[in-house]
Amino acid sequence: MNYQTQRRNNLVRDLKADGLDALLVTHPANIRYLGGFTGSSAALLVMPKQTMLLSDARYQEQIKEEVTGLEIVIRHHAMQQPEATAELLAKSGAKSIGYEVEHTTVADFETFKAKAPKVELVPAKGKVEKFRALKDASEVESIRAAVVVAEKAFRMFLAMITADDTERELANSLDYYMRKAGAQGLAFPPIVAIGERGALPHAPPSARAMTDGSKVLVDWGADLGYKSDITRTMKSPYPTPPTRKSKQERVGFDFDRVYAAVKAAHLAAVAALKPGIEVKEVDAIARKALTKHSPRYTDLAEYFTHNLGHGLGLETHEAPFFRPNSDVKLEAGNVVTIEPGVYMPGWGGVRLEDDYLVTKDGAIRLTTLPHDPDAIV
Repeated sequence: MNYQTQRRNNLVRDLKADGLDALLVTHPANIRYLGGFTGSSAALLVMPKQTMLLSDARYQEQIKEEVTGLEIVIRHHAMQQPEATAELLAKSGAKSIGYEVEHTTVADFETFKAKAPKVELVPAKGKVEKFRALKDASEVESIRAAVVVAEKAFRMFLAMITADDTERELANSLDYYMRKAGAQGLAFPPIVAIGERGALPHAPPSARAMTDGSKVLVDWGADLGYKSDITRTMKSPYPTPPTRKSKQERVGFDFDRVYAAVKAAHLAAVAALKPGIEVKEVDAIARKALTKHSPRYTDLAEYFTHNLGHGLGLETHEAPFFRPNSDVKLEAGNVVTIEPGVYMPGWGGVRLEDDYLVTKDGAIRLTTLPHDPDAIV
């Protein structure tokens, strides 16, 4: 099955329903989804009877390797991409062309208007993204492969940790192990947060060492075209007595109690995953479970400061997003992360994140690493 042809056909039917003659696609992930091209300089014009890919001479050979079934237009090196795109629009014969308003700069839009004055440019938001939210079989397998690589890298990473390693060294090591395991790149820069620095959900790696904390939060993902995204929080394999540096993050809250609450929130959200449920309802279920399993003296849900999860695919963060104010409903074919977390300044953080495929019967867990922090180590 030619998935890209099928995707373009689905898009064309959608454009016709909206009265558009074509769609100008400029977002790299959307271009890859519809045409297979992975280069950094391109535009795709999707029309009912043909699709044109515009790029430059640097990518001519790469296009031959990656792209089939498209009309290829190579701009002259003296012409900039926006001007060449405007020329393509003017010569296309299309009168009403949608453009990706969220991915088009004001400067580029002004160029399109000035050099293609007879074309009606219509803002079209999320046209491709709504199709990307539902993964076909080939996409699911690509995400599974990215999960396998990320988990293999994590096992190598755990085996090589030493007491003297710093967050920065550990993050760099995880980067290396993912590439060694077969990743094309990283889904995002790895996060390694030791001790109370786990209270920063996206902590930038620092010079803090393993012996300066009793717990470690690690968030990482592999890129094989499609992405994986995993988080584990574990007890330090090198626990040390309280010191001036580490005393603060060891008192006030019991790690096992906090971890159990986060795990309960994670499992409650996963149990709710099914087609037709609103993402805000799943988010609320997780927060309610976090409150239910909190210690008497505090509500851990107050320290859950981000959304419950997000879609996963060609981009690490894509639709659907588990926002507490979103009415979007899950559908079979969504691949999503579930990642409740608790972040307490001066103590640290706990996050538990896995990747799931929503099916007609519920959800399938794509990640396989154990949840038990002792089993991880």
